[in-house]
Amino acid sequence: MAAVALRGQLNTLVTSIFAMGMLDEYFQYLQSMDEDGSSAQGLVAEVINLFIANANRILNDIGLLNQPVIDFNKVDDLVHQLEWCISSVMCSVLIKICKHVKNSPMLVQ
Repeated sequence: MAAVALRGQLNTLVTSIFAMGMLDEYFQYLQSMDEDGSSAQGLVAEVINLFIANANRILNDIGLLNQPVIDFNKVDDLVHQLEWCISSVMCSVLIKICKHVKNSPMLVQ
C-alpha cells in the first residue's frame, strides 16, 4: 500500500514539474519505458542518480572558480559539461540557462 501511495506522489510531482516546463517529453518517454518494461529496470532512477552526481561535481567545480582571476575558458567548459548533463534528464529550463550563460559576453570570444 505504501508503494502505491509513493508512486502516486511521484506521478503528481513529475506531472507538476512537467507542467512548469522544466521537463520535456523525453523524460516522460524514459519513465514510460521504465514502467512498461521496455528498458532495463530502474533506468530512470539510474539516469537521475547519474545526473545528480555529475551536476553536483560540475557545480562544485564552478564554485571553485570563485577566485580573483577567473578562467573563462574553464567556466565555458564546465557550463558545456553541465548542459550535456542536464540534457540527460531533459530539464528544459536548465538547458536554456546553460545556453544563456554560454552566450554571455564574458564567455563569447
